Order: sequence, then structure tokens, then C-alpha cells
Amino acid sequence: MTYKSEIARLKTFTGSDDFKPSVILILAALVPAAHKYFMWLGTHSSSGNILGIRSDVAVMFAGLFILFGVMPALIIRYLFHEGLREYGITAGNWRDGAMTVLILFPLIALLLLYPSSFNPEMRMAFPYDKSAGNSLHAFARFESLRGIFFYPAWEFFFWGFLLFGLRRSVGDNLAICIQTIPSCMWHIGGPGGELFASIAGGILFGMMALRTKSILWPFILHFLIGVTTDFFVVISSVRIG
Repeated sequence: MTYKSEIARLKTFTGSDDFKPSVILILAALVPAAHKYFMWLGTHSSSGNILGIRSDVAVMFAGLFILFGVMPALIIRYLFHEGLREYGITAGNWRDGAMTVLILFPLIALLLLYPSSFNPEMRMAFPYDKSAGNSLHAFARFESLRGIFFYPAWEFFFWGFLLFGLRRSVGDNLAICIQTIPSCMWHIGGPGGELFASIAGGILFGMMALRTKSILWPFILHFLIGVTTDFFVVISSVRIG
């Protein structure tokens, strides 16, 4: 039986109108769960460094890049037969996007990130690899790898694949709510403040993606938040220590 006939049978089983949202919703649960298993394997693998960062963190980044980035892109191209531009891979409305980042980032950094850097839970959790705080070079290397392998795939899966993939079936507001759920669930086990912030972040980033028709601007804001969080935690740890 051919690949195309198998897909045709699956579409018949789910209903042609329900096929794509059914696939997306299943993956909304399956992909984060599979990545958590990747992370568990990483923590039980041999110790050492990969590309200059701790091996379990490298496994976490690699697993996320494959599961959240590569796999959904292949599904869009070869299963849905659609282009990636329809899922936010475009500059979109760059004026609104840039203005939103310029306004929100300083407020978030000063009002949320800096105070939270003194929280013991946050200092324990971030950076993912504590050796990133050993030197400016180590910090830049870690954040660069995180910016290449972690954030692009994360934004693409939640604000691209899930959000843009579901909006035509369920509407914009419900699509934002749906993609916020697995994003929040992935953060379970981390600091409590980050867990609840992931709900607000899911809504905010989803709104940004829809407004700008692009995942670029949520990516930039999210990346700046992550790097600044790590920076403040490293600095505050030195001061408190």
C-alpha cells in the first residue's frame, strides 16, 4: 500500500475537514511529551560536554530542534502539502513587531526579570548549564546555541504549527488558548513563577504572532527574555554569593 493511499484512508477515517486539526492536536500532546522523555534520557546519559555545554542540555536542545522544528516542518510540507509562510515563517508586519518588542522588552526586564533573578528557584533553574556563568565567552556560547536550536523550534511549534495550523478550524482566540496549554504543561517541574508566566507568555506571544502574521517577533522577544533572565540570574548569584 502506498504512502498516498495510507494518507487518503486516514483522511477518510477522520473526515477531510478534521484531518489537519486532528493531526495537529495529537501532536500538541505527543511532541512535548516525547521531548520530556528526551530530557529524561539526557539526564541519565553519560556526563560530559557537547559543543561546550553540558551533555544533558545539549540533548535537550537537539531533541527540541528535531521534535519541535524539523518534524512539524516535514509534516506541513509532505502531509499537509502547504508552505511554511502560512505558518508564520515570514517577517510579517515588521513595524508592529519591532514596536511591540521595543515597548514590551524593557518593561518585562525591569518589572519581572530582574526581581525574579533573586528568587532561589530561578537561580537554581537558570541558566540550564551553570557553566555558562563562568565567563563571558561561555555565556555567549551557551546563549548562541540556545538561540539557534531552542527558541526557533519552540516558536515554530507553538506559535507557528499549532496556532496558525488551528486558527482556521477553531478561530483565533481558541487557537491561542489551545497552544497555551501544552506550552504551560511543558514547564511543569520548573520554577513556579515561570510555570504561571508561561500562561501569560503563551497568550502574549500568540497575540503577537497573529497580529504580525509572523513568528519572528515572538521569537525575538522570547529570546531576549531568556538571555536577560540568564544574565540577571548569573549577576545576582555572584552578588549574593
